[in-house]
Amino acid sequence: MSFDEVAAQYKSAKTVDRIEAVNRMKRLPVPDRVPLLMKAIRDKSNFVATMAAEQLGLCADYSATNEMLERFLWLSEAGDARDPGCHIRSHIAFAFGRLEHHAASEALKLGIRTVQIEGVGGVPFDTAAQLRGNCALALAQLHDREAVLEIAPLMFDMTDRMGKPNPYSWRVVATEALVRTGEMSALIPIVIKLRYPGEEVPEVLQECLQAVLSLESRDAVAIIQPYLQNEDMYLASFAALMLAQTRKPEVPELIFECIQRFKGDALKAAVLALASLRETDARKVLYRLAEDDRKDVRAALREALASSEIEGDVELLKKMGSV
Repeated sequence: MSFDEVAAQYKSAKTVDRIEAVNRMKRLPVPDRVPLLMKAIRDKSNFVATMAAEQLGLCADYSATNEMLERFLWLSEAGDARDPGCHIRSHIAFAFGRLEHHAASEALKLGIRTVQIEGVGGVPFDTAAQLRGNCALALAQLHDREAVLEIAPLMFDMTDRMGKPNPYSWRVVATEALVRTGEMSALIPIVIKLRYPGEEVPEVLQECLQAVLSLESRDAVAIIQPYLQNEDMYLASFAALMLAQTRKPEVPELIFECIQRFKGDALKAAVLALASLRETDARKVLYRLAEDDRKDVRAALREALASSEIEGDVELLKKMGSV
């Protein structure tokens, strides 16, 4: 359909027609699409407005950023009435980050601090988790000087105002946002979370362990090492994988020691982590596993070395024979 046809269809009083029109806007050239989307983002149907906001977030077009900012702030004034579910603002926040719209920094900080309690199925619920996460990622993308300070509290946002658990996925997003800032100060809330995890779930702690490496902490080994003794063997084996990536000389012995208490997939992961270290001293530690009394350890070693072309690995496999 042409621009005029899509524009005419969007003027329909029927919501279903306007939904179809917004879908068809995707096929228009960006310069024609954006003005129509800016009309649609003000639609009386929040579903239509959300669709338009999502499309705007994917358009590499800077012409409407100031209007989008005005809309974000207007919606924020009465979020539960103007943007129930926070869906429109969440997509606009994504757009601000993608387009690196620095003028939106203060609005994004407002979004990070937003709590919106609504009745979902008759039960009070904080619907702003995704909004806070998207605003955190966008603010980090802008490298705002206060980004770490604004994002860090989300790392510890375990329950909403109703005392219900917040989705852990958004604490994962907050960790990702801290890494995206590239600031060494972002390590502070990450290390605090790792040292005092409380009731935190393994998925968030894994993201924190990865973040320590991503931010290139000089103390990575000291920060990660305690997790080798974690009661959750899968989390401990993940810590072994992270330690292996540091390539520090003390790492092989640390991984070797924790292998002694692992089993199943955690054992295989830890052996693979040790096998990923190609240095001579690391290989010597790895080869000691061939003398382990446990059949599953030797089997994990054979599996880890099965496709290796390193001469020492090939010779060891020949000597091991069957497990």
